[in-house]
Amino acid sequence: MAAVSMTTAVASTRLAALSTRSENALSRNASSVAMGAPMSMSGVFSEFASGMRSALPERQAVKVAAMSGAYDVEDEEESEEDITAAYEALYGKAFEGLKKSASPDDNLAGGDEEEGRGRGRRGRDGGDRRRQTDSMEERVVQIRRVTKVVKGGKQMSFRAVVVIGDKKGTVGVGVGSAKEVITAVQKSATDARRHLVQVPMTKYLTFPHRADGEYGAAKVMLRPAATGTGVIAGGSVRVVLELAGVENALGKQLGSENPLNNARAVIEAVGKMKQFRDVARDRGIPMEELWK
Repeated sequence: MAAVSMTTAVASTRLAALSTRSENALSRNASSVAMGAPMSMSGVFSEFASGMRSALPERQAVKVAAMSGAYDVEDEEESEEDITAAYEALYGKAFEGLKKSASPDDNLAGGDEEEGRGRGRRGRDGGDRRRQTDSMEERVVQIRRVTKVVKGGKQMSFRAVVVIGDKKGTVGVGVGSAKEVITAVQKSATDARRHLVQVPMTKYLTFPHRADGEYGAAKVMLRPAATGTGVIAGGSVRVVLELAGVENALGKQLGSENPLNNARAVIEAVGKMKQFRDVARDRGIPMEELWK
């Protein structure tokens, strides 16, 4: 009984010392916080661990020392370069495209552009093709509301006629229909890009010779003009000639006033034109012999 009472007294004494040292550590950290110094959790844990080492047997004190060393918190902050190197070691070089001097919005915008280019290359039409045709100028000639009668009633949609050209001799006419106007215009522009033609022109930006074109009930007459005349034409004929890059020409609509048929009649007339060098090559004679 005496041995048990002595062990109990020793244990109570060690626990009292442990509580006293823990309270002292907490009071010191509280006073440092009151004076404006940052509170150190590692210091509190170290004081608590040292108290436990003095109050517990030797084997348990070793475990407490190991715990205190494992939970030490360093106050030193890692630099941005260290964080970047760590991420690159784990996930690869993911920060190559970011600019250090740029704002986060600029970096996000750059990422969106890269992502857009990636989607364009993987798309059905291909991103390179779209970037090459971005120099084309589009002009809407006509937008009409059309109706399709089906068994359940009428289906309303919009039809758009679009002419595109680079003003360097390339032009195209397209038509498309959809339930929304914007979608119809986009489909028309895509159709026009699929039907591009080359317009023969002289160094004075006019036709090499006269030509007539027909499409359906529409008839179009095209004539070359002298320098400074300009494009004298109306309706869709003028739109096609301007986007083709013709600066001096005469055009006349002789038949129907349908904008789509007249635009396609201009394409037919342009397809009949030939340069003088092409005619001389086909005939096997020099170009000087053409005017004799």
